[in-house]
Amino acid sequence: MFNRRFRFLAVILGAALLTIVDGCAARQDSLRNLPRRAVARSEITSSGNPPFRLKARVFEVTNPDNHKYDAEIDEVWAAPREWRRTIQSTKFQEVLITNVNRVSEQISGDYYPLWLHTLVNAIFEPGVRLKGVDLTKSDDNPEPTGPATYRRFGYHVGITPVQNTVVDWYCFENGLIESIGVPGYEAEYDSYQNFAKKRVARKIQEEIEPGTTLEADIVALDELGSVDKSAFLIGQPSDPLRTVFADEQTLRGITLNSPPLQWPTIQDGKPIGTLSIYVCVDRQGNVRETYGLNSDNPYMTDAARKQLMYWKFKPLSDNGDPVQVESILTFAYQTRVVPN
Repeated sequence: MFNRRFRFLAVILGAALLTIVDGCAARQDSLRNLPRRAVARSEITSSGNPPFRLKARVFEVTNPDNHKYDAEIDEVWAAPREWRRTIQSTKFQEVLITNVNRVSEQISGDYYPLWLHTLVNAIFEPGVRLKGVDLTKSDDNPEPTGPATYRRFGYHVGITPVQNTVVDWYCFENGLIESIGVPGYEAEYDSYQNFAKKRVARKIQEEIEPGTTLEADIVALDELGSVDKSAFLIGQPSDPLRTVFADEQTLRGITLNSPPLQWPTIQDGKPIGTLSIYVCVDRQGNVRETYGLNSDNPYMTDAARKQLMYWKFKPLSDNGDPVQVESILTFAYQTRVVPN
């Protein structure tokens, strides 16, 4: 009798344990596949999607009277390798045509700003920043509980012995992308609406620094029954303007003018620490944009950003074509606290 009861209990416990293991495996698979499913539900430039025309307006939400960030985006899309994009902003204009294996670009302006490039990519290619992301590898928020899932990934940057930690984060809500934040790219998706068989965010926001938030509003998104293929005609093919990411050692190796940073005294906060700055360099080697990343003291970040705008680099090229460069620079600072 005792042996029979023991065997019975063992079977029950084994079945319960197997159920728990199967449930954990299912949750892990669900978490691992969440980015791919979110992109499949919302990306309108995937193969098999219907042709469309999209118009978007970019402006600064926090200060609408500041027209520095105003831009208009207009795209006619027929297939992944057949589309025409027009961008109009205050200092940069682009007409980019892709026709199968031929590409043509006409630009006006010497620099494609990161803030604008980020919003364009967030509209048309949200899946690029999620490619290869495995949410199960993060240590925080181990399971997707409820409608929202938030995951963070920290990693080291810098050159030994000066190193810092920066963070990537990925947020999903109701199976759709809520926000993506990695160095050099931050986008928050809102106001999802139906289009064809997709759910498309009609508002995308980007905080480029505390107190300055930009927004891209999709003001028109229409399915096209037929597409005028003359919009994709290319006369003389040309390579589009490219931006490459360089590691810190590479970027420091091409400096022409990089005076040591001067650290001002502070009234409070950590007098000794590290900070990291995301740096954008144009095709002439001039620093055009800087963005603060993780820092032990925001006052030092502001000081570093201002001084880095005067650094100069050798122009970088790829296959003979000049390219814009982005990188992360990490610094150790030391200063004095002088109370007011």
